[in-house]
Amino acid sequence: MIGKLKKVKISPVAIILSGVLLVYFIYMCYLNLSLTPSFYCTDMYSDILYSVRVWETKSIFPDGWVFGNQLYVIATPVLAALIYGIIGHPARAMAIATIIMALGVFASFLWMLRPVFEKIEERLLGLLFFIALVAYCGDAIYTVNGWQLFFTMCSYYACYIITAFICFGCFLRRREKPTRSRIVAFVFAVLFSFACGMQSLRQTAVMVLPMLAVEGIMQLKSLIKQKKIEWQALIVTASMSLSNLLGLLVARLLSIAKNEIFSSTELLEKAELPSSVNISLTNMANLLTDKDHRGLLFLMAVIITVVSLLQAKRLKDKSPNAWGVLVSLFGISVLGIFILDVHTKMYVRSIYYFMLVPLIALLPIYAYRRWRLGKAITLVLLAMIVVGSYKITILPTSEIASKSETNLSYEISDMLLERGYTTVYSGWNQCEDIAIASGGRITAGFWDSSKDVFNPVMYLCDPSVYEVESEKCVYYLRSDNRDIALQRAEEQGVTMTLVAEYPTWGIWFYEASENLMQMNMKQP
Repeated sequence: MIGKLKKVKISPVAIILSGVLLVYFIYMCYLNLSLTPSFYCTDMYSDILYSVRVWETKSIFPDGWVFGNQLYVIATPVLAALIYGIIGHPARAMAIATIIMALGVFASFLWMLRPVFEKIEERLLGLLFFIALVAYCGDAIYTVNGWQLFFTMCSYYACYIITAFICFGCFLRRREKPTRSRIVAFVFAVLFSFACGMQSLRQTAVMVLPMLAVEGIMQLKSLIKQKKIEWQALIVTASMSLSNLLGLLVARLLSIAKNEIFSSTELLEKAELPSSVNISLTNMANLLTDKDHRGLLFLMAVIITVVSLLQAKRLKDKSPNAWGVLVSLFGISVLGIFILDVHTKMYVRSIYYFMLVPLIALLPIYAYRRWRLGKAITLVLLAMIVVGSYKITILPTSEIASKSETNLSYEISDMLLERGYTTVYSGWNQCEDIAIASGGRITAGFWDSSKDVFNPVMYLCDPSVYEVESEKCVYYLRSDNRDIALQRAEEQGVTMTLVAEYPTWGIWFYEASENLMQMNMKQP
């Protein structure tokens, strides 16, 4: 006789939160699948081009491809390569891959929170705060600090945050009895940690070091209290950490073309530290305050953080210390980047503080669970952020996406294809929208700025894009570089012929008697 199924009670709050999450997810799908050319930047286009190369060469390190600051092992473009092999459309493959990665972020975040918050409504509340904060504070169209960070277009940091959530979830469960599901999660955590180690040092800074710090402190406390070493916890932490460090080592041993554009990691002088602290705090704040009127949100986040840390006492759940441990992990992640930002000459962008977003998203759950008044305040705050994100992000981007087919990029793409061009060259973040609009039939190549016209950017690319026959390539010039480009071509003895012009938009297209990009190409 089959036993009775255990009834799962779902509160009205959980149902409402699930409905709002579904709306957000549908919007993400719409935004991704709209393939609106103006939503993309050169970095995104390069990721799409990379995914095509991966499928064509059947290697995640394609011959000839020059990487930038990170390799790709489990990043969104790798998944996009597999999907491209199935559907044959590069931009649409990237859109589908990004949607899958977004679902991975959802699932891993909820799984990580389970040892801390047993009620599904509390975990859903945290996830909704996480998504709504990114939508409200960032920009879904033009900045990687917005939804592009985790949820839309190429979701730059999705693989890093998924890996961190899975590893932190395993860390919270490291003292519990192993079960089949926990073992499977642990295996994924080790493999993903290794893969992210190969990709970039950033995962070591934001995930591995915090786990080692917290584990070290807790083991030290056990020794001081003359308790036995908790070997299971130590082994779990060490396995995830060492796999990441092994990934770093393997990546260094591989012969892969890579052109990093980080500035120096040299330490600053003492006299430079005060101004460096101010710059670092600004970098951190800019992740949340792209618009001036959002400064209040950052202030509220600071207040909530301070109050929560001061009030962080044991919660009555399966793992009494889970709350403090999880907040410590995220807090040390942010602190590690801040220390690096303050003390070195490395150029640290606001996006590097990405672990600040889930940290802030965790804090309202504490207020919601601990205080009766906190429930009302938390839900009101969430409603304000959700409504604000609708006005700031969802409404304007939806309007742009709905008009994507009438975008100028499609008109230009069709014109170039009709004239037999296969390649277009421009400055960084200029002509990638044309390549996107062409569905992959036109390939784009780039120079860095107006000062470097015709000097190819030799990273995030396959240099063969700069070796196309001159009659098949065209140059995208704008008001800020047209005169410089024509003068430079003349100095190099190359004749430029006007092909098409869009003076209203300040855009001109020229053909050259020789491939100027190839003439000025320098190997990385």
